[in-house]
Amino acid sequence: MLRLEGIYPPIPTSFDAEGNVFPKGIIDNLNHLNQFDLRGYVVLGSNGEYVLLTEAEKLLVFETARKAIPKNKLMIAGVGCESTNQTANLAKKAAEIGADAVLVITPSYYKNRMTPAALTQHYRSVADASPIPVILYNMPACTGIDLSAEIVAGLSEHPNIIGIKDSGGNLIKMGNIVRLTGPEFQTLAGSASFLLPAFSVGAVGG
Repeated sequence: MLRLEGIYPPIPTSFDAEGNVFPKGIIDNLNHLNQFDLRGYVVLGSNGEYVLLTEAEKLLVFETARKAIPKNKLMIAGVGCESTNQTANLAKKAAEIGADAVLVITPSYYKNRMTPAALTQHYRSVADASPIPVILYNMPACTGIDLSAEIVAGLSEHPNIIGIKDSGGNLIKMGNIVRLTGPEFQTLAGSASFLLPAFSVGAVGG
Protein backbone atom coordinates (compact mmCIF):
# COMPACT_ATOMS: atom_id res chain seq x y z
CA MET A 1 0.00 0.00 0.00
CA LEU A 2 1.34 3.42 -1.00
CA ARG A 3 1.17 5.67 2.05
CA LEU A 4 0.02 9.24 1.40
CA GLU A 5 0.57 10.97 4.74
CA GLY A 6 1.98 14.45 4.19
CA ILE A 7 1.73 17.61 2.13
CA TYR A 8 1.64 17.78 -1.68
CA PRO A 9 1.79 21.21 -3.33
CA PRO A 10 -0.28 21.23 -6.54
CA ILE A 11 2.34 22.74 -8.81
CA PRO A 12 1.42 25.22 -11.53
CA THR A 13 2.35 24.56 -15.14
CA SER A 14 4.81 27.14 -16.44
CA PHE A 15 4.27 28.71 -19.86
CA ASP A 16 6.43 30.96 -22.02
CA ALA A 17 5.29 34.24 -23.58
CA GLU A 18 3.81 32.37 -26.55
CA GLY A 19 1.71 30.10 -24.36
CA ASN A 20 3.86 27.00 -24.74
CA VAL A 21 4.76 24.73 -21.84
CA PHE A 22 8.01 26.04 -20.36
CA PRO A 23 10.00 23.13 -18.88
CA LYS A 24 12.69 25.33 -17.30
CA GLY A 25 10.05 27.16 -15.27
CA ILE A 26 8.67 23.86 -13.97
CA ILE A 27 12.16 22.66 -13.04
CA ASP A 28 13.11 25.92 -11.31
CA ASN A 29 9.90 25.84 -9.26
CA LEU A 30 10.43 22.22 -8.21
CA ASN A 31 14.09 22.82 -7.35
CA HIS A 32 12.92 25.54 -4.96
CA LEU A 33 10.19 23.40 -3.40
CA ASN A 34 12.57 20.44 -3.04
CA GLN A 35 14.31 22.37 -0.25
CA PHE A 36 11.31 21.74 2.00
CA ASP A 37 10.14 18.62 3.83
CA LEU A 38 7.26 17.79 1.49
CA ARG A 39 5.91 14.30 0.86
CA GLY A 40 5.57 14.97 -2.85
CA TYR A 41 3.73 16.90 -5.52
CA VAL A 42 0.49 16.91 -7.46
CA VAL A 43 1.37 17.43 -11.11
CA LEU A 44 -1.49 18.54 -13.39
CA GLY A 45 -4.10 19.06 -10.74
CA SER A 46 -6.44 22.03 -11.16
CA ASN A 47 -3.57 24.46 -10.42
CA GLY A 48 -1.68 22.83 -13.28
CA GLU A 49 -4.40 23.84 -15.79
CA TYR A 50 -4.64 20.26 -17.08
CA VAL A 51 -7.91 20.96 -18.93
CA LEU A 52 -6.10 23.38 -21.24
CA LEU A 53 -3.31 21.02 -22.31
CA THR A 54 -3.03 18.56 -25.16
CA GLU A 55 -1.96 15.02 -24.34
CA ALA A 56 1.52 15.74 -25.72
CA GLU A 57 1.79 18.76 -23.42
CA LYS A 58 0.61 16.73 -20.44
CA LEU A 59 3.26 14.09 -21.11
CA LEU A 60 5.93 16.80 -21.41
CA VAL A 61 4.89 18.19 -18.03
CA PHE A 62 5.00 14.70 -16.47
CA GLU A 63 8.43 13.95 -17.94
CA THR A 64 9.85 17.31 -16.87
CA ALA A 65 8.48 17.08 -13.35
CA ARG A 66 9.58 13.49 -12.77
CA LYS A 67 13.19 14.38 -13.64
CA ALA A 68 13.13 17.24 -11.12
CA ILE A 69 11.33 15.36 -8.32
CA PRO A 70 13.66 13.32 -6.08
CA LYS A 71 12.91 9.62 -5.80
CA ASN A 72 12.09 10.03 -2.10
CA LYS A 73 9.18 12.35 -2.97
CA LEU A 74 5.98 11.09 -4.57
CA MET A 75 4.68 12.32 -7.89
CA ILE A 76 0.89 12.21 -8.17
CA ALA A 77 -0.12 12.73 -11.80
CA GLY A 78 -3.49 14.18 -12.79
CA VAL A 79 -4.82 12.02 -15.63
CA GLY A 80 -8.58 12.62 -15.52
CA CYS A 81 -10.20 12.96 -18.96
CA GLU A 82 -13.80 12.96 -20.12
CA SER A 83 -13.63 9.39 -21.45
CA THR A 84 -12.74 6.26 -19.53
CA ASN A 85 -10.40 4.99 -22.25
CA GLN A 86 -8.52 8.30 -22.47
CA THR A 87 -8.10 8.38 -18.70
CA ALA A 88 -6.88 4.77 -18.54
CA ASN A 89 -4.43 5.31 -21.41
CA LEU A 90 -3.02 8.47 -19.83
CA ALA A 91 -2.67 6.63 -16.51
CA LYS A 92 -0.57 3.98 -18.25
CA LYS A 93 1.66 6.60 -19.85
CA ALA A 94 2.08 8.45 -16.55
CA ALA A 95 3.13 5.18 -14.94
CA GLU A 96 5.71 4.58 -17.68
CA ILE A 97 7.16 8.04 -17.03
CA GLY A 98 7.50 7.26 -13.33
CA ALA A 99 4.45 8.64 -11.55
CA ASP A 100 3.76 6.96 -8.22
CA ALA A 101 -0.03 7.36 -8.34
CA VAL A 102 -2.66 8.96 -10.57
CA LEU A 103 -5.27 11.52 -9.60
CA VAL A 104 -8.59 11.06 -11.44
CA ILE A 105 -11.14 13.86 -11.44
CA THR A 106 -14.79 13.13 -12.19
CA PRO A 107 -15.81 13.40 -15.85
CA SER A 108 -18.30 16.23 -15.96
CA TYR A 109 -19.31 17.49 -19.40
CA TYR A 110 -22.39 15.25 -19.45
CA LYS A 111 -22.95 15.82 -15.75
CA ASN A 112 -26.62 14.85 -15.83
CA ARG A 113 -25.54 11.38 -17.01
CA MET A 114 -22.91 11.00 -14.30
CA THR A 115 -25.07 8.80 -12.10
CA PRO A 116 -23.58 6.86 -9.18
CA ALA A 117 -23.52 3.76 -11.39
CA ALA A 118 -21.75 5.59 -14.25
CA LEU A 119 -19.14 7.13 -11.95
CA THR A 120 -18.54 3.81 -10.22
CA GLN A 121 -18.06 2.03 -13.54
CA HIS A 122 -15.71 4.75 -14.77
CA TYR A 123 -13.47 4.65 -11.72
CA ARG A 124 -13.43 0.87 -11.47
CA SER A 125 -12.47 0.55 -15.14
CA VAL A 126 -9.64 3.08 -14.75
CA ALA A 127 -8.42 1.36 -11.60
CA ASP A 128 -8.48 -2.01 -13.35
CA ALA A 129 -6.33 -0.63 -16.16
CA SER A 130 -3.92 1.55 -14.20
CA PRO A 131 -0.53 0.01 -13.34
CA ILE A 132 -0.22 2.36 -10.36
CA PRO A 133 -2.61 3.33 -7.54
CA VAL A 134 -5.60 5.57 -8.22
CA ILE A 135 -6.64 8.53 -6.08
CA LEU A 136 -10.17 9.88 -6.58
CA TYR A 137 -10.41 13.64 -7.14
CA ASN A 138 -13.54 15.48 -6.02
CA MET A 139 -13.67 19.11 -7.19
CA PRO A 140 -17.35 20.13 -7.29
CA ALA A 141 -16.63 23.86 -7.72
CA CYS A 142 -15.15 23.14 -11.17
CA THR A 143 -17.00 19.99 -12.26
CA GLY A 144 -20.45 20.52 -10.78
CA ILE A 145 -20.28 16.93 -9.50
CA ASP A 146 -19.83 16.05 -5.84
CA LEU A 147 -18.83 12.46 -5.13
CA SER A 148 -20.96 11.27 -2.21
CA ALA A 149 -19.45 9.49 0.76
CA GLU A 150 -21.44 6.40 -0.24
CA ILE A 151 -19.96 6.32 -3.76
CA VAL A 152 -16.47 6.82 -2.35
CA ALA A 153 -17.02 4.04 0.19
CA GLY A 154 -18.04 1.65 -2.57
CA LEU A 155 -15.03 2.57 -4.69
CA SER A 156 -12.70 2.18 -1.72
CA GLU A 157 -13.29 -1.57 -1.92
CA HIS A 158 -11.31 -1.69 -5.18
CA PRO A 159 -7.75 -2.76 -4.30
CA ASN A 160 -6.17 -0.19 -6.63
CA ILE A 161 -8.18 2.83 -5.36
CA ILE A 162 -6.24 4.00 -2.32
CA GLY A 163 -7.65 7.40 -1.45
CA ILE A 164 -9.37 10.64 -2.35
CA LYS A 165 -8.34 14.26 -2.73
CA ASP A 166 -11.49 16.09 -1.67
CA SER A 167 -11.59 19.77 -2.59
CA GLY A 168 -15.26 20.24 -1.72
CA GLY A 169 -14.55 21.49 1.78
CA ASN A 170 -17.52 19.64 3.32
CA LEU A 171 -15.98 18.45 6.57
CA ILE A 172 -19.03 16.45 7.61
CA LYS A 173 -18.81 14.49 4.37
CA MET A 174 -15.05 14.03 4.77
CA GLY A 175 -15.65 12.64 8.22
CA ASN A 176 -18.24 10.27 6.78
CA ILE A 177 -15.78 9.11 4.14
CA VAL A 178 -13.27 8.28 6.86
CA ARG A 179 -15.98 6.52 8.86
CA LEU A 180 -17.36 4.49 5.94
CA THR A 181 -14.06 3.39 4.41
CA GLY A 182 -11.51 0.93 5.71
CA PRO A 183 -8.33 1.93 7.54
CA GLU A 184 -6.26 1.58 4.37
CA PHE A 185 -8.26 4.21 2.43
CA GLN A 186 -6.64 7.64 2.74
CA THR A 187 -8.29 11.06 2.59
CA LEU A 188 -6.43 14.19 1.49
CA ALA A 189 -7.75 17.73 1.98
CA GLY A 190 -7.76 19.53 -1.36
CA SER A 191 -7.16 23.03 0.03
CA ALA A 192 -5.06 24.64 2.74
CA SER A 193 -8.15 26.58 3.81
CA PHE A 194 -9.59 23.50 5.53
CA LEU A 195 -6.45 21.42 6.08
CA LEU A 196 -6.37 21.63 9.88
CA PRO A 197 -10.05 20.76 10.42
CA ALA A 198 -9.69 17.96 7.85
CA PHE A 199 -6.97 16.43 10.01
CA SER A 200 -9.38 16.55 12.94
CA VAL A 201 -11.86 14.31 11.09
CA GLY A 202 -9.27 11.78 9.94
CA ALA A 203 -7.53 13.13 6.82
CA VAL A 204 -3.90 12.01 6.43
CA GLY A 205 -2.61 14.96 4.41
CA GLY A 206 -3.39 17.58 1.87
